[in-house]
Amino acid sequence: MKKVKTGDKSDRSPPSGDQTDQPTNEQEQAGETNKAQADSVTSRLKELETRLADDLPIDTRRINDMKNAIANGEYQVDAESIANKMIDFESSLKK
Repeated sequence: MKKVKTGDKSDRSPPSGDQTDQPTNEQEQAGETNKAQADSVTSRLKELETRLADDLPIDTRRINDMKNAIANGEYQVDAESIANKMIDFESSLKK
């Protein structure tokens, strides 16, 4: 008869019926804490999203005008203006 290697070098017997892979009380508490923290973060993000939506006006007319201009090939990119704004932004980070 051939011996089969299992990779387990211990001589321990498998756990009996009452020793299962159930989480310990400590693990359960940690899981509940993590879930509570995740719920709290999710709730806070939703609150911030709502506040931002209320605070930032969206000019749908301007957005639609820009979409149409892009679709029609009429939108002109002002590369110099963009470059200057990038330089200004980069300078503000150094302060």
